[in-house]
Order: sequence, then structure tokens, then C-alpha cells
Amino acid sequence: VTAFSSSRTAENKDPVNPDLHDNVCTTPECREMGIMLSHAIDRNKDPCDDFYDYVCKNWKQNNTIPPYLPSYGHVWLVREELAKRLKDILSKMTTSACQAESLNDKIAMAYQSCMKEHSSQPEEELRRLRETLKEFGIPKWPMIAGSNETINWTEIYRKIRVGADMSFIFSVNLKPNLTNTSVRAINIDISGFVPTLDQIYKAQNKKDSAVEAYKDFIKQTVILFSEEKDINVTTKIAQDIFD
Repeated sequence: VTAFSSSRTAENKDPVNPDLHDNVCTTPECREMGIMLSHAIDRNKDPCDDFYDYVCKNWKQNNTIPPYLPSYGHVWLVREELAKRLKDILSKMTTSACQAESLNDKIAMAYQSCMKEHSSQPEEELRRLRETLKEFGIPKWPMIAGSNETINWTEIYRKIRVGADMSFIFSVNLKPNLTNTSVRAINIDISGFVPTLDQIYKAQNKKDSAVEAYKDFIKQTVILFSEEKDINVTTKIAQDIFD
């Protein structure tokens, strides 16, 4: 209904010469969104016969769902555009380590350091990462079958969640209760970093680029950290982790 009313409003307005007496949605960003909604509408359709096609058909035709996403919409479009702009800004910032005083400079340096394909000190960086894992209660990774080490994953998750503000394996959020939207409930869901359960399930019969990339990421990480040199062994460890 909102899209329908917005489209009618946008349709009847002159985007170049707006009515000076109209104080609704006068910001450039709001007008741009109104035009985007208007372009998504298929006016060849009768909204009384097929409201969904009327509102969404042009959007579906002009915006292909990326292979790494189960669905796509304006929210994902805005997220990707924001990510591109941030990447462009951070990539172009030039500040030496001794001059990095502001938070923005330090963020830019951290980003550029992470994006380097070839580090000048790979052994030192790996050592630091292993030390960080030990601080969170992970003395050795990956663990292999038959290991005598005892790991308290609940405590590890707590330390990482509190100490590094990272959500992995699962996320905890406060969302509207599905059975009563007037109240909120604690929602526990799979982490957004990994492919969705639906993607992983469907990938058993049809290849999914996001799932394949996730499996390869696990494999390369195991190879990097593991002391095992046999590629067949590391591949099996990676597959066990994925499974």
C-alpha cells in the first residue's frame, strides 16, 4: 500500500520543479527514493488484478538476484552501495603509521593492511593471530580427532563476543515476537557470515557460488594454520568442519 500511494504521489509530481507548498518529502534523498519506487512499478498492470506485479515487476526485471544471495531488494542494494563507497574512501586514504592519529586514519590503515594480498611479514602476522586465539581460549586450531585437549566453547564464545564484539556460529538479537508483534523476543539465528541453511541444503544438488566460496575459505584457513602438510588430510579436516 505504501509503495502504491508513493508511486501515485511521485507520478503526479514534477521531480524537477516541485510544488513549493508541498512540504512532504522535499529532501533530495527522499525524492530520489520516490523516483526509484516509481520506476519499479509496471503501469501496464492493473493493481486490482495483480498488485504484486504492479508494484514489483519492473524491479525484478531490472535487478537480477546475485548468485550469493537468497533474495534481493532495496535494502541489499543500499548496503552494497554503501560498502562500495566505504571501500573507495578507505582505499584512497594515504596516512603513514606514525601520522595515524585520528580514528578514521587508523580504520583506513587497518582496512588497507587486511586487503594486502601479500604481506611483508606473514609469519609474524600468523604468530599474532595465534596469540589472539590463545587469549580467547583456543590454544590450537584446527583440532583433530583424538586430541586430548579440552575446549569450553561456551566460554570461548563469551570471550570473543565480549572482548572482540564478534558474532559467529549464531547471532542473538532482539526482534518482534512472531506470535505477538506488540512485544519483543530474543531471537537466536545462524550467523550472517556463513551461507544460509537453505543455501547449504540446496547446494547438495546444485552448486552455489557462495557455498563453494565458503568451503574454499575453510580449506585455505586450515592449510594456513595446520601443521599437517598432507593436502588430503587438510582437505578432510576442512570438509569435516563444513559438515
